[in-house]
Amino acid sequence: MQWPDLFDDDNVDDDDLSEMTRKYLPDTVVWTTDWTTGSLIEQLERNVFNVDPPFQRRSAWSDTKASLYIESLLLGCPVPPVTLAELPAQGSEGNFQYVVIDGKQRLTTLKRFALDGELKLTGLKVLRDLNGRSYSEVEQEPEFRRFANLPVRTVVLRNWKKDEVLQFVFHRLNTQTTPLSTHELRRALLAGGFTDYLDRESASSEGLQRILGISEPDYRLRDAELLLRAIAFVRYSNRYKGNLKQFLDTITRSANRSWSEPFARELDEVVGSINSAISAVYDIFDKGAFQRIDDEGQPSGRFNRAVFDILVMTFQNETIRRAATADPQAVRSAFTVVNRNPDFKRFISGTTKTPEAVNGRLRIWWKQLSSALELPYESFEQVQTW
Repeated sequence: MQWPDLFDDDNVDDDDLSEMTRKYLPDTVVWTTDWTTGSLIEQLERNVFNVDPPFQRRSAWSDTKASLYIESLLLGCPVPPVTLAELPAQGSEGNFQYVVIDGKQRLTTLKRFALDGELKLTGLKVLRDLNGRSYSEVEQEPEFRRFANLPVRTVVLRNWKKDEVLQFVFHRLNTQTTPLSTHELRRALLAGGFTDYLDRESASSEGLQRILGISEPDYRLRDAELLLRAIAFVRYSNRYKGNLKQFLDTITRSANRSWSEPFARELDEVVGSINSAISAVYDIFDKGAFQRIDDEGQPSGRFNRAVFDILVMTFQNETIRRAATADPQAVRSAFTVVNRNPDFKRFISGTTKTPEAVNGRLRIWWKQLSSALELPYESFEQVQTW
C-alpha cells in the first residue's frame, strides 16, 4: 500500500516552515562525529536518545528488515548516518538528551537487539548461520568485534531555537525517501498528557484505521495526526490563521499545559462525536467516503483531508448526523452538487490551507446540505459551539 497513491495532499511542505526556517536555521550549530555501534548501544542503555516514547510501540521495521540492518553492521558495511537534535541539559548533573530526527528505526533496532533481547536474527542473506541467533549468542562470533567497533556517522543539531527548524530538517531528510509522518516529531518534541491521549485514542479508533486501510495502529502516526486535526477543527477552528502546522502545534502545546481529568472527559465527548461522524460518513458514502467527486461524477479513489475536515465537522453534530443518515441519498446528491462548484473544487484540491479555503468550503457545503435536508442554516452555524 503506497501512501502517495491514497492521499490527495501531504500533511506538511516546506512552505509551511519557510518563515521560521529562514530566520532561525542559520543559528543552528551542526556537529558531526562518529560514534561506534558499541557507544550508541551504551547511550541507548542510558536513555540518552529519545527513541522509546509511547508511540514507539508502532514499529516501522519488520524483523527481517531489522535483521538485515544488524547484518550490515556485522559485515562492516557503511550505513546511513543518524541525525539528532540536542535538548537542553536536564537535572543537576547537566546531562543532555537527544531527539532522533533521522535514524529512529536504526536505533530502535539496536535497542531491540542488544538491550531488550527481543530481536532474533532472521532472513540474513550473507551470514546465514546466524539466523535465529540473539545478541548474547552473536557476542561469541568473530564478527561481533567488527559490529561493536563499526563507526556510525552521527550529525547533531545544537542551539536550535524553534521546533520548525527540526521539522524542516526532518522533512528534507525524507524528501527523497518514503515520506514520514510529521506527527512523529511533534510527538517527540511536544510530549504530555494530550499527546499521550491522541496516541491512545487513535490506536483504538476503528474509523481512523478504516480511513487508512489498516487493521492496527499506524506506525507512522497518521491516525494520531488525523485525530489531532479533527479535534483542532471541531473544537478550535475559530483560531485557525492559515498555517496548519503551527495551528496543530499550538493546540497540542495548549492542551498539554491544560491537561486534567475534567479536560480529558470533555475530550472523550469530542472524540466520541468524531468517531460517530466517521461512522456516519461510511454509512452514507460507503467506499467513496472522504473523497472528492471527480469530473465524471465518481469518487476520486483518494482520501482528501479537506473533505475529511468538512464532513467530520458537519456530522459530529448529532442533529445533523441523524437527519443525514435518515436520507443518505440527499446527502450524496448535495455533495455531488458542491463538487461542481468551482470555488469548492479550488478549496479542496488547490489552495486548501488558507482561512478563506477552510471557511469557504465549509460554508458552501453547509448551504447545500441545509437545503437538501431541509434544516435551517443556523443549525449548521451552531456546530462549532463546544
